Amino acid sequence: MSDDIQRVAQSFKEQTKNLSQEDAEAHFDIQREQYDREYNNFIEFYQKDECYLCGKPISTISKKNPCLHWLLRRCKFQKKDFNTVYKKFDFYNVSAYLRWVANAEAGSKNINNLKEESSDRKLFETTIKWKNIEWTLDCSHNDFKGHDGTNTDYPHWHFQMRIDGHQFINFNDFHIPFSKDDQLKLVLENDEESGFHHTFGPYGQGMQERMDQLSANPDEFIANAMSSSDPDDGSVHIQSMIMGGKGGISGDKIHEAMEMSKKTGKTLNYCFKKVLGDDPDVSIRTIASPAESVPEIAKRTERKRR
Repeated sequence: MSDDIQRVAQSFKEQTKNLSQEDAEAHFDIQREQYDREYNNFIEFYQKDECYLCGKPISTISKKNPCLHWLLRRCKFQKKDFNTVYKKFDFYNVSAYLRWVANAEAGSKNINNLKEESSDRKLFETTIKWKNIEWTLDCSHNDFKGHDGTNTDYPHWHFQMRIDGHQFINFNDFHIPFSKDDQLKLVLENDEESGFHHTFGPYGQGMQERMDQLSANPDEFIANAMSSSDPDDGSVHIQSMIMGGKGGISGDKIHEAMEMSKKTGKTLNYCFKKVLGDDPDVSIRTIASPAESVPEIAKRTERKRR
């Protein structure tokens, strides 16, 4: 980590401390507008099997113009071509694009960035699935520092790509340098005092963001999680246990709640709350967990140095 990055990060922290709430919100609105424009452009091309970056069909490849759509492997992209891609596009460019295509196919359940499934030794571990392809982006704290006394003595990350479950790019094939912009974002992201939080937006969020939403507003989340209009339908598995009082719960009430769930697409938990109201003798306990369809994070084994 260079001293320049640390100085820029410190300068950013000092500047943001002096920002008014009004200025901070205005800055956020500008960033959101830019994000929305770029995503809308992306999805317009994606729906035509074209790339919004180069304007060409995703089935084409031009060695003179490396592009992120190569990673979808609908063209004659080979492992040896990957270094030309990461030299042009940095970590956040790669992450955003892969998150967008995965989310466009099946929502955030295609993106496993769950902290509880990640090692404490890692700065990040994210596995992303799209159709028959699975990518994993991985970086340990030691990788970010750089390995002293080796030819990888610089901040870097690792990448794995599997096609139909078969090896294509392995973690140890490349030590990918972080750009200066990458490094700055990661330093600020992991500094609680910075107030900085990078987001890939609503169309790039993974399972960790979904579970954060659950923690922030469980009732609203559970009420909408199983809605047929929810693009993330099936990303979270919800189990409800309903305990009645001395008199139990009548069959009519159970039938009413189940019929409401079928007609509205709402969870049984939500429907039972509506049907039973605030009966103090009835308790409803809900357990939410990532769905089984969420891909497991592919693990990289770090070599221990003697």
